[in-house]
Amino acid sequence: MTNKLYPQQLPSYSGTRPPKGWVPPLDQWLSLLGVFDNENGYWVGFPLQTLTEQLVLAEKQHALDRIDSRNGQVSITVPIGTAVGAQVTGEIEVPEDEIWFLRNHEIRVHQQAALTAGDLICNFRVSRFPTTDDVARLFYNTVDRIVATQALIAGGDVFDHDLVLAGAYWDGSAEVKVYRDVIRDFADPDELGNALRLIGGDKLTLVATGETVAIAGGAVTVDLTVWGLRGKRLVE
Repeated sequence: MTNKLYPQQLPSYSGTRPPKGWVPPLDQWLSLLGVFDNENGYWVGFPLQTLTEQLVLAEKQHALDRIDSRNGQVSITVPIGTAVGAQVTGEIEVPEDEIWFLRNHEIRVHQQAALTAGDLICNFRVSRFPTTDDVARLFYNTVDRIVATQALIAGGDVFDHDLVLAGAYWDGSAEVKVYRDVIRDFADPDELGNALRLIGGDKLTLVATGETVAIAGGAVTVDLTVWGLRGKRLVE
């Protein structure tokens, strides 16, 4: 509404009440976003942000597709000879006009029995996150990132799973805690505490970095997979 007599109706004044007893012209009734307060006789306008926030909450209630290994996975190969500090990367990009709400995520370093030397540090970047020199910050800190040593990779697949306490028992002399291996969840309190919302053009970049010595004996395959849903985009 753009009534010049009452500038509080302009978008920049959303939430400010007009004079007591004021009634909008008939041709503007459909433009009014607010309610009449019977107690004090004022029209109370709603900030436009109120509607926007509700639309954001509604976006993920419209599940239009699943995000899984079919559309939410990238695989990279770390070749023989990759030097210490060298990086191999791969991207998952959200298609234009789509919106994703991601919950689970997993980095998997595939077994390579032929690997004779070389460790890998694996992590990923989120393009919407803060950047340094135009490079997005790594998602994991130095404690949570996955470090796959040559021995681990040669012996089997290596994952960045969480260890969740499942229970405990007494062995006669001490308490023994039992942990369960689970896929990481963006909504966990120690991660984001919420689903990761990405829109068209946003990217997740898998990063594998050579560590200790150059890769020797066999190339190593690393995957990043995310799971969630494609919502109905309602907010730009």
